[in-house]
Amino acid sequence: MPALQKIREFEWRDQDYKFLSALLHEKTGIVLAEKKKEMMYGRLVRRLRLLKLNSFKDYCTYLQGPSGEKELGFALNSITTNTTSFFREKHHFDFLREEILPPIRREIDRNPGHHARIWSAGCSSGQEPYSIAMVMRDILGPRGTNSRILATDLDTAIIDTARAGRYDEKICQEACPKDAGHMTGGQMEIRSELKNMITFKQLNLLHDWPMTGKFDVIFCRNVMIYFDQETQDNLVRRFADRLKDGGFLFVGHSESLLNATDIFANIGKTTYRLLP
Repeated sequence: MPALQKIREFEWRDQDYKFLSALLHEKTGIVLAEKKKEMMYGRLVRRLRLLKLNSFKDYCTYLQGPSGEKELGFALNSITTNTTSFFREKHHFDFLREEILPPIRREIDRNPGHHARIWSAGCSSGQEPYSIAMVMRDILGPRGTNSRILATDLDTAIIDTARAGRYDEKICQEACPKDAGHMTGGQMEIRSELKNMITFKQLNLLHDWPMTGKFDVIFCRNVMIYFDQETQDNLVRRFADRLKDGGFLFVGHSESLLNATDIFANIGKTTYRLLP
């Protein structure tokens, strides 16, 4: 007796999955294995409902139209797991607070023109760069006036969310210092003092990077897991080119730099330092 076909709200053909997988890989570098087929359907059906489309074939056509580039961002945000929180993977922020920023503070005391530069690559909805800003404020104080954080993400919609800096009050009360923002309507809005330390920009990590200068620290956590190994290796070497001598790279708990031991030393849990 033939296996029963799963009843779906929208027709979901193999060619639709292959097209979407290839498009995401071409535009973003993300690799989706065949086993992710059901996951992709489940996460994209709400996009079809919202756009009032009748099938994934129609959705593939829509992505090739004038609104396709913008919609690809929504698709990406639906498919990837934007699990984030303030001070997630706390050991990175402890290391920033205890090991990285104090020497920078001493250098600023010697040379007032010196400043810290940190890049949050794949900043999602903003909790990571705001957490960095809170630590920088605590350690550098008024000395950190000229220090800056660059926060980038592929998704323009999530960048807008990050820039707004408004989060659920309960979550913020549990994770953030009391003076990190002001409460209103069940939300906390991040203080302007912290917002002003951060520049939010849309950036595809696989394309050219327009920023100039080098960074003391790069956070790129839980981003590379979506890329194939070759793309990961190339990205890590590009990060190395953007770090100051002895700069630091933080990656996610499922990521490693096993193919970059010639340029980075593992100095702690998912913590790497650029070799001389």
